[in-house]
Amino acid sequence: MIIGQQSSNKTHLAEVRFHDGSIVRMTILQENLEVQTKYGKLTVQLADVRRVEFGLHVPPETAQKVAQSIKRLASDFHKERDTATRDLVQLGRFALWPLLKASKSGDQEVAYRAIGALKQIEERVSPDLLKLQEEDVVYTVEFMMIGKICSPTIKAHSPYFGEVVLKLSELRTMHVKHQSGNLHLVLDATKHGSALDQWCDTGMMVDTGQRLVITSEGQVDLWPQGAGQYMASPKGYNTTGKGGQFMAGALIGKIGENGKTFFIGEQYNSNVNEEGKLYLLIVPNPWNSGSTGKYKARIVTDYSGR
Repeated sequence: MIIGQQSSNKTHLAEVRFHDGSIVRMTILQENLEVQTKYGKLTVQLADVRRVEFGLHVPPETAQKVAQSIKRLASDFHKERDTATRDLVQLGRFALWPLLKASKSGDQEVAYRAIGALKQIEERVSPDLLKLQEEDVVYTVEFMMIGKICSPTIKAHSPYFGEVVLKLSELRTMHVKHQSGNLHLVLDATKHGSALDQWCDTGMMVDTGQRLVITSEGQVDLWPQGAGQYMASPKGYNTTGKGGQFMAGALIGKIGENGKTFFIGEQYNSNVNEEGKLYLLIVPNPWNSGSTGKYKARIVTDYSGR
């Protein structure tokens, strides 16, 4: 049971990688992304986004130039066809997909010139950029989606440049860093300490590079049939619990549903090397009987060095 959580603000720290290889840490100033998928348009809250791998985004004015140049490849005038070919080569990666389609044209002249332009672009543009797909890949907390982000820009703030509008055509990846958090919860041993699969989803996201601090207190009765005889603290009782890895009654955690289990006890303080939701569990007793009692836990996340 969550009894208090630090309210989140409407900004999101992110590491943004540009096509020129530069990486800048910025604050994203919008709450969601609209993604057009083959199943329709989806609105995704930025708080749920982990990472975005941007596909090929062509600025509207550039797209218009590409379309006009592709059309001029079929011109009746040789000079105009030559000019169109040079323009398309100059436009580089932005002309890639239209040229690929034009290379399969039934018009032999158009197909010939498109293939020639593609070869020149391949010689000038880095292989990494040539591999860009048309669609974006958005990784969220729960699933991955493939589609096209509808807006051509993202609003952000940089300590060095102030408020900026990021053009998606210039972005390669965006890794959203989750904000610092402060969570208080009560862990009931009946629900989260009587079987190995009773993990408590705290709802708190933790990120690689964050500092995770957990403190806990309380008592759990590992064998309520003999009330008070087998009492445990978050450090655990002197009997190995079910599963054999930790002491019965010990407070343990994991990051992500398939994350590695770690001991928390009464205090845990460490840098995080994984990313995902934080899950907690009270190690059940080995006697196949339920436990009772509660632990109170406080969870704090922050970025090291702040």
